[in-house]
Amino acid sequence: MTRFVLTALLLSLLHHPGASAQSRALVGATVIDGRGGRPLPDAVVLIEGDHITCVGSATECPVPPGAERTALEGRFVTPGLVDAHVHFSQTGWLDGRPDGLSAPEVYPYEETSRTLRENPGLLQRSYLCTGITAVYDVGGHPWTTSLPERYEHDPSGAHVRAAGPLVTHVSVPALQLDDEHYTFLPMGSDEEALASVDAVVAMGATSLKVWYLRVTPERQADMDARLEKIGDAARAAGLDLIVHATSLREAKAALRAGAALLVHSVEDQIVDAEFLELARATGTVYAPTLVVGGNWARAMASVILDAPQPLDDPGGCVDPGTVTKVQSTTSLSDLLPERLRGNVEYVYQRMERVGRGRFVMAENLRRVHAAGITVATATDAGNPLTLHGPSIYSEMEAMQGAGLSPADVVTMSTRNGAYAMGRLGDFGTLEAGKIADLLILREDPTTDVGAFRTVTHVMRAGVMHRQGDLAYRPVS
Repeated sequence: MTRFVLTALLLSLLHHPGASAQSRALVGATVIDGRGGRPLPDAVVLIEGDHITCVGSATECPVPPGAERTALEGRFVTPGLVDAHVHFSQTGWLDGRPDGLSAPEVYPYEETSRTLRENPGLLQRSYLCTGITAVYDVGGHPWTTSLPERYEHDPSGAHVRAAGPLVTHVSVPALQLDDEHYTFLPMGSDEEALASVDAVVAMGATSLKVWYLRVTPERQADMDARLEKIGDAARAAGLDLIVHATSLREAKAALRAGAALLVHSVEDQIVDAEFLELARATGTVYAPTLVVGGNWARAMASVILDAPQPLDDPGGCVDPGTVTKVQSTTSLSDLLPERLRGNVEYVYQRMERVGRGRFVMAENLRRVHAAGITVATATDAGNPLTLHGPSIYSEMEAMQGAGLSPADVVTMSTRNGAYAMGRLGDFGTLEAGKIADLLILREDPTTDVGAFRTVTHVMRAGVMHRQGDLAYRPVS
């Protein structure tokens, strides 16, 4: 059991002073509990304070006298969504990734970083507005490690688990601002790698992520051995190992190192029997991100062609500052090299590469799922046009489009995400004893996961929020 799980168990014994102690009964809806079974029509969900006390039929869950009764005939109740891959230290636009497009004249990275640190509630509102009640920050500036404790009992934001800065063998100076705002820790030697593990532990992180990009052939043996040492040190310190590895060879190395979570899809080739066997043996969670690459390409295309992209934000959940930046492409377009401005051929070639990779990722997702490996929905929110909150809708729809059943995608987006976070004992399914984090939808997500776009209410820790009250702007 990791240090994080022990801490979470202790925290769950504490009652958040702002939570309502009254009894509440949700009656008449069809309940989809996140465990993969058949939906339960005309169900009752009983809530006492911030926890669920009963889920079942009217006979199994009689409404206690004095309980506040909410009639939900014709609606659907699900667990809150879980996004197993986000970054609080990125914005959802190019100002948060100066390694992709550096424009300090328009977006000083220091200002961007400090604004994010000072206003995490801006993104938390976007998550709840979308129906996301828990997120896993799998890599960011040191301050992100304070978010789990800050929001654990705060119904105005999602639960958070955070890994802190990423350990890596590559250098990205653009994302290293100063001693408080930096993204990476080094692993240039065994001693340096172990010191980086110690640094993450000292920050209070509960997991450790290695950014393991393709390694040159002459370095592969040494780097794979170092990755295993990092995994051993992390586990000895009570941390779960997360690895970013998008190529099959590096993904296998991550599995041999004992990765608990493999973020991003294997995208360079189709996974083989060895990969599937390793993933099963280690119990690794596979967290594909099908849409982030296309979103990066769209973001760059919008600047190259000076053509702002429409936002896929049906609930008005994206904060106004981000909306303004996404729509203001001219200031960035003017900074591009002449060879890129208006270069339709470049845009086309990039989109073509994304399309080829998307095919491989979809096939790998089908194979991983068919092999019985746990899959958790993950967006990589914070990257350009992978917006905090509503990007989960297109990710779930892409998973369904890859051939997964809507019911399976619901489980991957609720139960499996909680499992990836090490929090399945607290949320992710609708069961007695769990935290009352749930959604009310107008449409049935087991028929089409696009139904999550019809969320009308979000409950976090027993506190009910009307979706429209969480929105930053009205929608038609």
